[in-house]
Amino acid sequence: MAEAKSFVGREKELELIKGAVERSQAKIIVVYGRRRIGKSLLIEHALQGKNPIIIDGIENQPKQEQINGFSFQTGIQCGVKSHQPLKMDSWRGAFYHLYEQIKENPRPVVFDEFQWMANYRSEIVADLKLIWDRYFSKIENMTLILCGSIASFMINKVLKSRALYGRIDLEIELQPFTLTETAKICAHRGVQEILDAHLLTSGVPKYLQLLNEKTSVRLGMKEHAFEPSGYFLSEYEKIFISHFGRNPEYEKIIETLAHHPYGLRRTELISHAGIDKGGGLTEHLMNLEVAGFISSQTPFHKKQTSKHKRYFIHDAYLRFYFSFIKPNLGDIKKRINIQRYNQIWSAPTMRNWLGRSFEHLCLQHAELIAANLKFSGINYTCGPLYSPRQDERGGYQIDLVFDRADNVLTICEMKYTASQVGVNVIEETERKVEILRQQFPRKTVLPVLITFKAPTADLQKMAYFAHILRTEDFIQSR
Repeated sequence: MAEAKSFVGREKELELIKGAVERSQAKIIVVYGRRRIGKSLLIEHALQGKNPIIIDGIENQPKQEQINGFSFQTGIQCGVKSHQPLKMDSWRGAFYHLYEQIKENPRPVVFDEFQWMANYRSEIVADLKLIWDRYFSKIENMTLILCGSIASFMINKVLKSRALYGRIDLEIELQPFTLTETAKICAHRGVQEILDAHLLTSGVPKYLQLLNEKTSVRLGMKEHAFEPSGYFLSEYEKIFISHFGRNPEYEKIIETLAHHPYGLRRTELISHAGIDKGGGLTEHLMNLEVAGFISSQTPFHKKQTSKHKRYFIHDAYLRFYFSFIKPNLGDIKKRINIQRYNQIWSAPTMRNWLGRSFEHLCLQHAELIAANLKFSGINYTCGPLYSPRQDERGGYQIDLVFDRADNVLTICEMKYTASQVGVNVIEETERKVEILRQQFPRKTVLPVLITFKAPTADLQKMAYFAHILRTEDFIQSR
């Protein structure tokens, strides 16, 4: 294996994989997560010194081409001297041939982009089960890692398959980096740039790498998003089509949610997107959610099955793409008025986008907020509270409330502003506090301010907020 690249974070996942690999019995490990999330690098790092066999699926190729590619890669990595790969027409034969090559000299085996290898079908899983049970599982210390970037396939066809039931020893769903991990990657940068990098990428490692290579995060985004050869111009097509092909229903859902940053209920989504409320909508929403493209939220005091559940775009790149790249895509490719994008960071639309992205960041770090507020040892649920109807006059949107078992509601007011937060925030927060007091009269309501810049001295003197958290509090030790 080539020398491992610089590696940051993933301590827990590394420990789990290394621990499983060291166990003497044969084992199957499943690693999945969206593209660009760092699955292959994690596996490579975990298997350092183990001389693994890594076989990649080939995107958009039929079964026979997948088998041919499998045979070719197996031959090279196992030292088969023939220049021509063996001709095989079944996965059983391909898997058995691999077994023959390693049975006397066991090495970890990785099937990367397993969904491409399988052509998104379960046939390969049944064949793998047969060869695993009869042959691979008899090899002491045998490790097989199935890695995939299409979560719906890895969950439904692999993890939930009857064929592999009881045979999977470790499952890892790889998530984006936390703000703390982003800070480690961008260790040479100031707090402002660390926060910018995370707001723009949601902690997706590949995107962080691209921005971190440049002299500044914002210059990196300008180059990759607003230049004709920019990486982010075609990224939407690559990641979205690789997941869902050109299914118009998925694109309608995403494009509709892109225009409603605070989300839509199912009925609202059907109306705005012009899609059939049947026709697999539930499955479409589930697939988009497990892919990490969208998220859903219910009010903190409602069940997950509530009709008040809202769906919104979770992925920062997709939110940025639909807000700033797609509307200008033609001009960017033609280099028309390209200099105007230098002013994008001072535009009101960008300030609003960053403000909403900061709210997303806080929602994604709810556990860290609870820990910083010193109540993580108390049972709690958390989530938003909003008007039953989005267009209702006098409507309200409270983005994050912690409902604690000690009968306290902690309401978080989240502010990402260019200037210091002043005393005017109290009036805005107090309206929300009063809504909670009226709806939950038996609970104590404690307001908390979460902000990037330090609040004004006047605001601090008033001691209105029970706690004031800064972004630095999220970036623990660096």
